[in-house]
Amino acid sequence: MPPPGFTEFFYLSDYSANKTLDGEGDKKQGIHNFDLNVQALSIRVDYVYQDFSILGAKLASRLALPLIKGDISFDVDTPRGRVHRSDHQEGVGDLTVVPFVLGWSSPRYNQLVGLDVFAPIGSYDKDRLFNPGRNTWAYGPWYSFTAYPLENLEVSAKLIYMINGENSETNYRSGREFNADYNIGYNITREWQVGVNGYLYKQVSDDEKNGETYLDGNRGQVAAIGPAIKYQTPAIGFVMKWQHETKVENRAEGDRIWLQAVYRF
Repeated sequence: MPPPGFTEFFYLSDYSANKTLDGEGDKKQGIHNFDLNVQALSIRVDYVYQDFSILGAKLASRLALPLIKGDISFDVDTPRGRVHRSDHQEGVGDLTVVPFVLGWSSPRYNQLVGLDVFAPIGSYDKDRLFNPGRNTWAYGPWYSFTAYPLENLEVSAKLIYMINGENSETNYRSGREFNADYNIGYNITREWQVGVNGYLYKQVSDDEKNGETYLDGNRGQVAAIGPAIKYQTPAIGFVMKWQHETKVENRAEGDRIWLQAVYRF
């Protein structure tokens, strides 16, 4: 956890995919020339309370807001022949409010516990192919840790369990989701670290529409892995990651590049 006061984080991501897969991990039937590109700039502000602790843990709160640009296009087979569809949208995404983060620290193991609340303030229209916002509340209790099992070796992960609300415009509720972000890094100097990173995502309950299971549950999954490099000083930090997706079901499959920066006031 950062020192007391404000710390600002910046996240820039670029995601591109040229196929969308079904529940068997095969290309979806009837969909051709699929192309999806999403760029996002997110700003997160953490505040760590001074001289305040709960159960021996430091206390913090967070806010995060993304700006999102998305382009999607594909050809779809219909009874009248193949039809081209596309959309381009730019706008504010949903606000993430983290009312509390509890952090415990020790020389070789640091851990955090928190609750993410996703408020549906993002741009949304049910008739669009792409939306920056989801038009639904969601809640995600999470746990993260950073361990130092060996000198210069860092192992970290964040585990989150997502509970999605119902979209009032479509009466659609996505199933509950589990996501694990991970990083294994080696410090080649005090400031520089190289390693591997990625994430594991698994939907653990069915999607529903009007209270009934929809599209055989439409449960998604994906595993991603790639290299990472980090530069860190007491005042600033930069991270660059590349993540390649595999083992995909009921989702687009692509690659993501992350650029992250942190600045302490």
